[in-house]
Amino acid sequence: MRNPMVIERAERLHRVPLNRPLEHSRYLRRLAARGIEPIDLTTGFADTPIHHETIERIVTEAAGAVVADSPVDPAEAGPLAGDGFRRVFSNWFAYRFDVDIDPDLHILPFAGTALGPASVAMALVNPGETVLIPDPSHPAYRTGTVLANGQVQAYPLHGRNDFLPNLKQIDTRVAGQAKLMYVGYPNDPTGTVADHSFYRELVDFARRHNIIVCHDATQHLLTYDGIQAPSLLQTPGAMNVGIELFSLAMLPGGVFRDLGIAVGNPSALAAMSQLTSHMHAPLLPAFEAAAAAVLPDLNRHAEEVVSTYQSRRDQMVSGLREIGWKLRTPRGGPYVWLPVPPRYSSVRFSILLRKAGVFVVPGAYLGEYGEGYVRIALNGDESQIQTVLERMDRLMSRFRLRKRAFPAVSLA
Repeated sequence: MRNPMVIERAERLHRVPLNRPLEHSRYLRRLAARGIEPIDLTTGFADTPIHHETIERIVTEAAGAVVADSPVDPAEAGPLAGDGFRRVFSNWFAYRFDVDIDPDLHILPFAGTALGPASVAMALVNPGETVLIPDPSHPAYRTGTVLANGQVQAYPLHGRNDFLPNLKQIDTRVAGQAKLMYVGYPNDPTGTVADHSFYRELVDFARRHNIIVCHDATQHLLTYDGIQAPSLLQTPGAMNVGIELFSLAMLPGGVFRDLGIAVGNPSALAAMSQLTSHMHAPLLPAFEAAAAAVLPDLNRHAEEVVSTYQSRRDQMVSGLREIGWKLRTPRGGPYVWLPVPPRYSSVRFSILLRKAGVFVVPGAYLGEYGEGYVRIALNGDESQIQTVLERMDRLMSRFRLRKRAFPAVSLA
């Protein structure tokens, strides 16, 4: 019998953040077989209500946009595809931020919001060039840099600075070598929302060091307590140094979750377009046309989603505080950034929760400075969140009983 061929993965994958969806799925099934309802809080998503007229519009547009699984001219996909969608989005952007943008130069729709940050690095970064990445942060920033053969240079986000970067502490030599810098607010995973003063400081920093800024604003509309997140492009000079990535996940039914929009510097968008044009699915023009039809109501749909998520956030945060945690209240985004108990690493604590049927993301998976936290997605209805809190309360009861092992339990 011949020996099986040994297939070695590319060395670059050793620098890509861990993601084991198959193992995750198997563990979910094992828990279900034991009669434990698994509650997956690893990924946040806007579970908006489905509007059947939107689905019908996509089907209608797709019928004219797809022939034998081959891409067709977007002009054939309907009157609101392509240029029409960009025009509608530019009108919304001007209304939302009071910033006029050219639909032809400053807007690029793309398929796959998770691929957006990675596409920016692959389109702009040459092998060996430095990319500044927040730590902790979404794994796509690091993955895109690795795939572009760039050099990752992390900068920390500390709670003492409200999880905003201290740009003055970034080494000037490193900044001078950097080609690209990622930021993202409302922040994944910490829930911080940046203000205009931060963006002014960021634009000055980028212009001084000749750095392109990629602002991940995919959670822009998901802010709480009446807070409205500003746009980077409202800052004077930002259009010359940066691009912003937006998501339409707030539109009805979540069907537009994978339709992203890049806005900003025309040269950066042209480079990104050259890459993403080879990655678009034939359905993209149909999604653009259907999204354009409902985009004028984006703010109204967003209010419904924000109301739902703010209620979940309040229930989760208040419940955790009753158990004994001291934690920050997130001001935006679909996550709670939870400190782990003393003497527990983020991985060890996430395994403990997993045995109780609650799945979260260890902060260590999101960067070195994510250690000491776990990320909890605000998924599920009121009863499911209550179940999560009850399971965590039972776990914490075990901590309180073992006072000799944990003589000074404090979850601050």
